[in-house]
Amino acid sequence: MTEHHIIYFLRCFFSRSGRQELWLVLQTQLAEYKQHRLLHLGFIFSLAIATSTLLCILVLNHASKQQYQQANTQLTSPVGFYIVAEQGARVTKSDFSDLRRQGFTQVTPVLTFRKHLKNGKRLKFVAIDMLALSIANPAQYNHQAVLLTQAHLVSLTADSGINSDVNTVLTLADNTTIPIALTTSEEWGKVALLDIGLAWQLFPQQTGFSALMVAPLTAQQKQELETALPAHLSLNEPWSYQERSGFADALHLNLMALASLGFVVSMFIAFQAGEQAWYKRAELAMQLRLLGVTLQTIKMAMLLEALCLVLVASVFGMLIAVALVTVLLPLLGLTFSQLYALNMSGHFVWQWQYVLWALVISLVAVLLALVKQFKRISTAHVAQLENVLIARFPRLLTLGIAVGLLLLFSWWPSHSWHQIMVKYGLLLIASVALLPHFLQGMLFLGEHFFNLFRFNSFWVSYIFKDASNQVERRYLPLAAFYLALTTSIAAALMVHSFEGAFVRFLDQQLSADLLIRYHHGQKQQVENWLQNNSNIDEYILRQHTWAKRGNDSIKVSNFHSSRQLASLLLKSSSIKTKSGCFINEQLALKRQLTVDQSIIFSQGKKQYSCVIQGIYYEYGYPGFSLVLDSPQANQFFSGWIYSGFGVYFNPDTVIDKQAVSLTLGLAEDQIYDPAQVKKSALAVFAQTFVLTQLISVILLVIACFGLFLSATGLELARKADLYILCSLGYSKAELFAHMLMQWLLLAVSCVLLSWPVATILAHALVSQALPASFGWSMPLLFNVGSFAVSSMLGLLFLLPALGIPLFKLNLRSRR
Repeated sequence: MTEHHIIYFLRCFFSRSGRQELWLVLQTQLAEYKQHRLLHLGFIFSLAIATSTLLCILVLNHASKQQYQQANTQLTSPVGFYIVAEQGARVTKSDFSDLRRQGFTQVTPVLTFRKHLKNGKRLKFVAIDMLALSIANPAQYNHQAVLLTQAHLVSLTADSGINSDVNTVLTLADNTTIPIALTTSEEWGKVALLDIGLAWQLFPQQTGFSALMVAPLTAQQKQELETALPAHLSLNEPWSYQERSGFADALHLNLMALASLGFVVSMFIAFQAGEQAWYKRAELAMQLRLLGVTLQTIKMAMLLEALCLVLVASVFGMLIAVALVTVLLPLLGLTFSQLYALNMSGHFVWQWQYVLWALVISLVAVLLALVKQFKRISTAHVAQLENVLIARFPRLLTLGIAVGLLLLFSWWPSHSWHQIMVKYGLLLIASVALLPHFLQGMLFLGEHFFNLFRFNSFWVSYIFKDASNQVERRYLPLAAFYLALTTSIAAALMVHSFEGAFVRFLDQQLSADLLIRYHHGQKQQVENWLQNNSNIDEYILRQHTWAKRGNDSIKVSNFHSSRQLASLLLKSSSIKTKSGCFINEQLALKRQLTVDQSIIFSQGKKQYSCVIQGIYYEYGYPGFSLVLDSPQANQFFSGWIYSGFGVYFNPDTVIDKQAVSLTLGLAEDQIYDPAQVKKSALAVFAQTFVLTQLISVILLVIACFGLFLSATGLELARKADLYILCSLGYSKAELFAHMLMQWLLLAVSCVLLSWPVATILAHALVSQALPASFGWSMPLLFNVGSFAVSSMLGLLFLLPALGIPLFKLNLRSRR
């Protein structure tokens, strides 16, 4: 608003005649809203949707980032390192006391184990020294009970009405009862937290410690601790919070890109709705000018109306955004927990800064939707408005823009995540610019195809010709539908590719017939049974240790047989190198490593170098890992942690898990059926991508809502023209079929263009964008179902969106 406008507004406000004139103009605008309620309500709602689409993801990213940052920084003793024992042994109490006597007060014991509940569900226990926590925060930490959050307890048992003031117990599979209490502390994730002394009391079979947690240390303190450690202990650095949050930031960016696309889709709808709702506003402005109303008064009334639209769109947008965030935030929390071990509560808390964001987004939406209308109405050349309104669609301009954007797309670099998103955003915009030309080309080919098979009736030909003439008028809602459908198909292809690759990965990783874990003192007994069992073809000891490459912690594993090596799902392998090491894709991508390249890493003061023989996919583990053959690994590394045996039985052997458990005297939770593990992993995978699929469906619903508004407004605007067809012999039912067939032809043509573009976008997602977000990639797997389901879903949403308004305009209207 310029200084001239401000002075005029003040003069109107303080001048009685100015106030009366402004009030009369505002009344005429209000009358327009009453006269065309549906069009203006649709316009307001489209602005609210545009606001909520972007605001929802902004709030989602901000709230989730705050929660997991708080959850990972509020722990009383943040974990910088773990001290673990080698050869499958446990850290003893004497190890802990020796380190404490030497002055290492940062060392804290931890005991972890799992138990089955009576209802069959598994519960992970984490036992720590809770004395300091219970003194500092007695409301959160009760050292005399097992602590669970309300949400975790509800997921474990059907009893969701448990009172934290009442002593409650959980029953384990062996009928052991444990006292529980509720806590609101979400920092430890979905575990049962208890004091380590209580753990030894409740579970006498659990002796010693699983490991020792160490607070972050300086380089000198770390060196002193490593020197003081006995030979059977080693210091390991976990996957750092900085690395985890770095991957999470990339996922935030992906959501932001999806939200921006949703905002663009919504703005196409809002712009079209604004065109329809304000169609008669230019004529009204001309009449007001002829009645003597000044142009400045009309501008001031328009600015006040725009301000009201901003406020109304903000309020409704915030309401929709709150509803969406309440649903999506727990899903995002599940994704962060499963992929990045970032814990967050998932409970949404409104902050007042979100109101400011809503106002800014609504202001941008209103300006984008009405800038063309404001320019038309506020012009001094009112008499020329009619010529402006009938300006033709700029075909050559859109074609030139499309060609230019395609050339820019071919030139644009793709080294970083932002460059990748901009590059393929250019491709998507270019396809939108090409859309009207593609639609007219498809209608031309469709008409000739029908004529080729002698379906050259007047009715069929006229449907194609009239639809071709209506492309320009229906371009914006169809563009919104095309964008949403393309995004949905690309997301479906990405999820299907990930699922296919993940299943292949699980099939190779879980190729053993049985997985057996053992506790301290049980290894020799299990190994003797495996050696003497004639039904066993082969068994493999699974073990790993930790090494360093610069500041990176690398999980080092070894392979004992060709079966174990075959369990690696290779992305690439060397033709020249016959003996070397294998690294996971995360390490290769992060540090720009390739096959036949040397890699140097160390453990303590020892350094080791090997040539990279292959790079393998490793889904579900976001850290760095490396695989060596057994002779190399056992000679060089120490601090091995044994996770158990993978057992391969002879063909046709009946495997009885319970019989194995009884023979070895092991608990049932120490013997795993790989098929069950695979089933559980796929269930986690399905939950992880619910968020992406849900946002894609929301985009489709928004786009079909835009088609609903457009079908109502556009067909109402040409109602008089359509009734000419009635005078030529068309019945109301034939007129309804004529209009519906036109929209469906245009929608199907949008579907045909979306398929190749979605394929290109999906390939970019799985091969370039996903490595930046999750740290791994995958081959693109084509699936007809991904195309068909998304397309059919879009068309199913489309039918009621088009059929209802067209039915009301034709079959139920009076001539």
